[in-house]
Amino acid sequence: MFGLRKENDLYIFEAVVHTEQLYLDLYDGSKKVRQIAFDPGKRIGDVWKLEVAEDISKYSYCYEADGHIFTDPNGTVFEGRKKFGFLKDGIRILKTPVAEAVAMTELSEEWLKDRPLEIPYDESVIYRLHVRGFTAHSSSGLNTDVRGTFQGIIEKIPYLTSLGITAVELMPPYEFNEVMLPDFGVQNPYKTELKPTGRINYWGFTKDALQLAPKSSFTSDHKNPRNEFRKMVYELHRNNIEVIVDLYFTYETLPDYITTVMRYWRINYHVDGIHMIGSAPYSVIARDPYLSRFKIWADSWEGQIIDGDRYGGAYRQNTPKYLADYNDGFQNDMRRVLKGDESMLGTLMNRIRFNPADRANIQYMANVSGMSLMDSISYDRKHNESNYEDNRDGTNQNFSWNCGEEGPSRKKSVKLLRKKMWRNAYLLLMLCQGTPLINSGDECGQTRLGNNNAYCQDNNLNWMNWHLMEKNQELYEFARYVISFRKKHKVFHQPTALKQLDYRSVGIPDLSFHGENAWRPEMDNYRRQLGVMYAGEYAQDETFMVLYNFHWEKHDFLLAHPPAGKKWAIAIDTASEDNNGIYPEGQELELSDNEWVVEPRSIVVLKAVKDKSYKPKRRRVRKQKTEDNKA
Repeated sequence: MFGLRKENDLYIFEAVVHTEQLYLDLYDGSKKVRQIAFDPGKRIGDVWKLEVAEDISKYSYCYEADGHIFTDPNGTVFEGRKKFGFLKDGIRILKTPVAEAVAMTELSEEWLKDRPLEIPYDESVIYRLHVRGFTAHSSSGLNTDVRGTFQGIIEKIPYLTSLGITAVELMPPYEFNEVMLPDFGVQNPYKTELKPTGRINYWGFTKDALQLAPKSSFTSDHKNPRNEFRKMVYELHRNNIEVIVDLYFTYETLPDYITTVMRYWRINYHVDGIHMIGSAPYSVIARDPYLSRFKIWADSWEGQIIDGDRYGGAYRQNTPKYLADYNDGFQNDMRRVLKGDESMLGTLMNRIRFNPADRANIQYMANVSGMSLMDSISYDRKHNESNYEDNRDGTNQNFSWNCGEEGPSRKKSVKLLRKKMWRNAYLLLMLCQGTPLINSGDECGQTRLGNNNAYCQDNNLNWMNWHLMEKNQELYEFARYVISFRKKHKVFHQPTALKQLDYRSVGIPDLSFHGENAWRPEMDNYRRQLGVMYAGEYAQDETFMVLYNFHWEKHDFLLAHPPAGKKWAIAIDTASEDNNGIYPEGQELELSDNEWVVEPRSIVVLKAVKDKSYKPKRRRVRKQKTEDNKA
């Protein structure tokens, strides 16, 4: 690996730089005290190597070439950015302290025993968060020095476990320059003075990030980012929560660098997977032996046939899934379903059962780039004015609906409809076969006031507001219950695709679709209602029927018969305001017959429960005539 390492008494520097001469600059504090030239005779291609025999442990270093001083892109620790968003730090060149870079960290016995959890995708519920935004708000209740840090995540682990989360996806936790500088490519080419624009790149998706170093401003003491990150991973693992790290690459990023970074996070920090964002060499990554049995998420693995081998050997039949598709397809389709667009029943049926054998599908109703879940049912269009780009940034395709009034509303009818639509959206997500992902704050109805591209908002638009747990308690409790409901009932998260066949001869298919009449789904373009039955015997679970009505009128469903000795009972009804429409285990509302009227824009989950009045029919056995009888 490039960068700095120490072997015996030698300090060895290796760097990839396209230049005719490279220098090592040594600093004592902010003062440059020495410059050492790399020997061009030892250069191989663009790879430079320098060995320093004397003790330089008290210094920090940068590189210099062609009159430009720059940070070691392969550094694993830096000094100079302790406070997030501090404008003066944005124009500083980060230096690597030699002693810290080569220090052999004393790893505890517990850490050495720590291993990735390898939780199956069908058992996973993912929570995406920004390290700073998750606990930066004063409502987090944490001490000031802990807010917005890896330690802050540790202190909120009880919250994650109570919600039912099995994995956290961290937006860039590595060193990046959040202070946005002028883009000279689109401004005056003769103006080269670096002055901060005053804007913040809050998300951290930048091509000049230092991806081998946990971010110093995300630590509580700013002294040892590597140890605090390890501590966070260890504590999350101890609570059965995986850690997935976002890594952003461009088409200019060298494939060797990409695999080096991914290996580094796996080996040194025990992360459970990587979400590759941007451009990445699928074939190289899929073949890398260090990345085998490692969760790798990409926009789409579909069709990645490499040298005749699907995914370059990353997929093996009859083994756990490790690869996953991660894109807006589910979100965009299901938002259209949710608001009642025409010709969406076929799409709904496909999304309900989509569960490829060779990879997982990460699905969500809202994510960082786009409207929040609450905003998707509160705004018809984006409102990015606070980004100061004249509302031209961000996508115009939000597939949202404001429920009758744009933005915040005082109308009781609008507020009630939005709550019901929110419950519908959450239930839709949790009842589909893919792997659900929740964006931080959506579980309690957080709004970004219609901003669908809040990349530059280091404020309450992005920070998790913990007061909403009380203000929107009914939403939060519904979210918790539905996650628990999904995890408890295997029919909604099976490891393999449902076949819509009765291949075990239990009497009904594993999955079947219905319309207002049993066994007859109506697929006309104007239809907006669907019944879905799950046979419990195919998952060692109860049998369920889910009734979807996305029409603005009520619909009467004639139900398929439940298994013998059972009757249908309501487990969840999003149209009901009583107890959030939840009928807990053992308290389901039993139906008197096989018919139910589903209210407008509602979802009803029916469970087959024991019919106490059921009496099995006795079979009559005819006596055979004997020879004596005949006589």
